[in-house]
Amino acid sequence: MLVGSGAIGLASAGGFCAGSKIVVDHQRINGPSFVYSAAMPGLLAVSASEGINILRNTPSILETLQDNTRAARSILDKIDCITIPSHPASPVIHIYVRQSTPTAAPIMAAASSSGSASKHVPARNAVKEAEYDVEERLLQEVVEEVLAHGVIVTRAKRLKGQEMETPRPSIRLALTSALTKKETEKAVGVVKTVLVKVLGKRR
Repeated sequence: MLVGSGAIGLASAGGFCAGSKIVVDHQRINGPSFVYSAAMPGLLAVSASEGINILRNTPSILETLQDNTRAARSILDKIDCITIPSHPASPVIHIYVRQSTPTAAPIMAAASSSGSASKHVPARNAVKEAEYDVEERLLQEVVEEVLAHGVIVTRAKRLKGQEMETPRPSIRLALTSALTKKETEKAVGVVKTVLVKVLGKRR
């Protein structure tokens, strides 16, 4: 099955599912009760449609976006105090604080090999919790200082404790084709300077 979303790429809602005849028939027969009870507002449908029209009429904006993404990554990939899990081609870039020492994996391994996980799990959770809070504070400091320099970035907001496994805190950069390559490099340069300054205190 091929699935496309209008929520992220088009800043709207909805999407599509495509597949074999069996899959499509299944969707048609079993989907209406859900579709018609949770249909998206007409405004968002028009917004998604207009987004597709813009991409069709000005495909060059995708090339500009990729140029900006490559320019940003060429700057960020050289910073040794961060880790970037995002795909190199993605214009949405998540930035993690690079962990200097492994913690959770060895403790988990020790628990499973000893056969007494209950003795080790609290320690593992405590370490993860402490790391989470430290990284969250550091990244928030980065966000605030970058904003003071006229560049807007955001820390990814998550519901702590509401997910099966709490994701690590991260800063999220959302690149745009509305900026030139030079403007993108200038903005990301500010982010780099602040990251090195703030995370350098950690050492």
